[in-house]
Amino acid sequence: MTHPNFPLVMALQNYMPVVLSALGLIWIAQMIRATHAAAGRLAFAGAALIILAGTLKATWKLVMSIARVDMPLLSQSLFPLIAPGFSFVAWALFVSKWVRSPNSNGAVLWLPPVLVSAAALLFALALAVTRPDRTWVFVLIGVATAANVALAVLLIHSALQRRNGLAAGLFALNLIITFALSGIAGMPNKSLEVHWVEQIISTISNAGFAWAAWMLVHPKPAALQPSPT
Repeated sequence: MTHPNFPLVMALQNYMPVVLSALGLIWIAQMIRATHAAAGRLAFAGAALIILAGTLKATWKLVMSIARVDMPLLSQSLFPLIAPGFSFVAWALFVSKWVRSPNSNGAVLWLPPVLVSAAALLFALALAVTRPDRTWVFVLIGVATAANVALAVLLIHSALQRRNGLAAGLFALNLIITFALSGIAGMPNKSLEVHWVEQIISTISNAGFAWAAWMLVHPKPAALQPSPT
């Protein structure tokens, strides 16, 4: 696979969507922890995996920009990390909304997303070993996208429960953009222009995601009702 010569400004700008996404995920994990302590720990673990994945991918581009050295381990770690990461956060939010026992056993709570993630990773590894193409990538993209859809639906539901249509719309927009970026992310030999488009769209999308997450964690106080005379 060939890569264009990334300018330094592009490599540095690639950290912006990572930071914005990290803010949104941390706020969502805080919201989950406030409702369900065990689910909150799972959400923070998932957020950490997603943030690590984005940081490694941005660092790969920075190394390519400065040293012109391709380090595939940095770039190809993206999907093996975000597939379980989004699965963890989505399941944690589901549990926090519909499981009424905030002190439920943490090990049991972790079991479903861990099993799904392990199965996906083992299947992807088998494909990577037995096939010369990049089919394994699309397996993990599929898992990550499905988990992201579930997370977005749950977040939209949470926003609508709080009567926050703007946050719900921003989460929906982020979901639509995620579908578009999933196709771009799986493309081999992307041009410099495609990388710029991907980064700019991702930055805008994650800015909206972070804003919507902040609104969920910091809802506006209800307007003071006038005292009866």
